[in-house]
Amino acid sequence: MNIPQQCDVVIIGGGPAGSTSATFLSQKGYDVVLLERHKHPRHHIGENTIPQFWKYTDLAQVSDKIAAEGFIQKAGGTTFWNGRIRQVDFKDFGYSRQALHVERDRFDLILLENAREKGVQIFEEVSVLSVDLQDGQQEQSLTYRLLKDKSLGKITCRFIVDASGQNAVIAKQMGIRTIDKDFRFMSLWGYFKNSKYIGLNGKAHSVENLRTILPTTFICSFAETGNWGWSWHIPLRESTSVGLILPLEFMKTVQLNGGSWESYFRQKCCEIPILEDLLANAQFCEGSFAKIQDYSYRSTQLAGPGFFLIGDAAGFIDPIFSIGIVLGMYSAYTATWAIDRSFKNPSSLVHNQALFSSQLQGRLEVARSLALPHYQSGDRACDLAKTTIQMERALEQELMATWSTMTTRPENFQAIASSLKGREINSNKFRVIEEMI
Repeated sequence: MNIPQQCDVVIIGGGPAGSTSATFLSQKGYDVVLLERHKHPRHHIGENTIPQFWKYTDLAQVSDKIAAEGFIQKAGGTTFWNGRIRQVDFKDFGYSRQALHVERDRFDLILLENAREKGVQIFEEVSVLSVDLQDGQQEQSLTYRLLKDKSLGKITCRFIVDASGQNAVIAKQMGIRTIDKDFRFMSLWGYFKNSKYIGLNGKAHSVENLRTILPTTFICSFAETGNWGWSWHIPLRESTSVGLILPLEFMKTVQLNGGSWESYFRQKCCEIPILEDLLANAQFCEGSFAKIQDYSYRSTQLAGPGFFLIGDAAGFIDPIFSIGIVLGMYSAYTATWAIDRSFKNPSSLVHNQALFSSQLQGRLEVARSLALPHYQSGDRACDLAKTTIQMERALEQELMATWSTMTTRPENFQAIASSLKGREINSNKFRVIEEMI
């Protein structure tokens, strides 16, 4: 493995944000090195997408490869929230291409290999140990370890883009990552074979129909936790991803009685309304159970001397709106813009990083405001969210308003959309299903 000693930009991490950023920078002619801790393909949770991701894969010239993979197309979303069943169709919001349910091992590999084809030097099974960040126009350096032989190395560059996901290499080193106290949750998940799914016609269908009757992503509120906990159901090609999002305060009251979190998860999957019907004849994939807690966090600084944080390395809120992949690609695109401008005009670096930071923080705050059952507005982050909402196209605003209504959070959207004076936003572009068949 011959990792160069110097390049223009080093990317930490080969997930969607890292691969997309590396591709965009290489397309602009920069010498890019990407270091990834794992060997692709590798499993990763987060299989749900929304249609906006296609505009970034178009720019990265990888859409045809993704389409050719044959991932499951999804028509929209279904919610069962506080006893009401509602559905949304993405076509009602101007999208001509369907969103996808993707196996992340394949999806992420396609993006990574596309970056390699675009000229990015990619090195896997490399662990980044630390970064040495310098002010001004000086070079940055990064120390790494090869996982196979444990040897150490160092590489210098002008910019470091941290796309290391939950590892958050730079944020942890600098002490700028903070747990979001409003999102103290635990997530439990696993995979099932032969689960039924919900189509856009409001009916449950067997897995054999996935290609002819497109599925919806199904989420359901968890009654025991009030308006906080919820579950997901995402049909994939060979299995179905099912997960629970539960407040830590609630989890402290759970009595396992000598059992395991896996047994608790499987029991609840058999008790949640509608979800239990979808899984009635399904088989749990042994060994697929996993859990994580305190996964919601923010970074107090998104860019600084020689570095940019993108994707989950910048922050992660809550998966309820499935914006993780899109937000990662957006941050990759915006960071590329800022880096390119800073290379061409070094004196504009501070301005470019400030604009990058405000844009990304605004979108993170929009995601946060729509996910919280009760959103407190009034600070600078809320002001950035309001500015972000103003910049979105009208149909995008309607989709956010509609989805927040479907999950009983309409006041949250109204809090950040208050600046849209004189503009009526339709938040009811969904249909109500009286009974699931």
